Amino acid sequence: MKNIRYAFASVSYHKRISFCIGVCSAFFLFLLTSLLNLKDLETSLYDQVSDLINNSEYHSNYQKIMQLYSTLYLVFILLWAMLITLLVFISLNIKKQDMMKWRIMGFSNRFIVKQSILESIIPITVGIITTGVVLIVCQHTYEFILLQVRPLLAKGLGIKRVAFFSSNVLIESTPNQVMNSTGETHFLSLSISSLPIATIFKAFSKNCLLLLSITTGVTFASTYFLSRNSKKVFRT
Repeated sequence: MKNIRYAFASVSYHKRISFCIGVCSAFFLFLLTSLLNLKDLETSLYDQVSDLINNSEYHSNYQKIMQLYSTLYLVFILLWAMLITLLVFISLNIKKQDMMKWRIMGFSNRFIVKQSILESIIPITVGIITTGVVLIVCQHTYEFILLQVRPLLAKGLGIKRVAFFSSNVLIESTPNQVMNSTGETHFLSLSISSLPIATIFKAFSKNCLLLLSITTGVTFASTYFLSRNSKKVFRT
């Protein structure tokens, strides 16, 4: 309880750095969740049409776009790891005097490490709650954004849209649109206009755990290192 009380007091006192950590965590959580949900949309479309068509270009496009999502996902994870490392070091430097006071008061290195981890997790938790509320309240807007982003990412990668048509079926590979055609054409009904809330929050939960794990690891290592150094300085 003492750690939690001190952590909330510190977060409230150091508002700027806490605000930065919270905003950055919400931003990256939204991006990472969006990428996983884009993969869900692409997989949903592919599962519905892969058995109905025989076009190597479509299958190739699917592999390319999925590879793009996976690459972007890893890039954003690395960016988050670097950003949170920077923010944690800035935070620890700001709170260096607090760490020295804890040393003088006789608090152990373990207490200081736990304290720093809590002070990093609290603003991230606020960012997680904020992002979760936004996804629930603005679910349809979120889905609309994903459906608009899909063709833009494909275009940026140079993936051309592939249309499949016959006297019975007409569909399109990358965009979520159906093309018009003359003659008696019957359209294939595809259920990719929305994502189940369970699918959205499965990706959301996975990314919450990921961000919290990275932050905890970075904060633990950084605080332990700086705390050991401050202990040596204090002894000298």
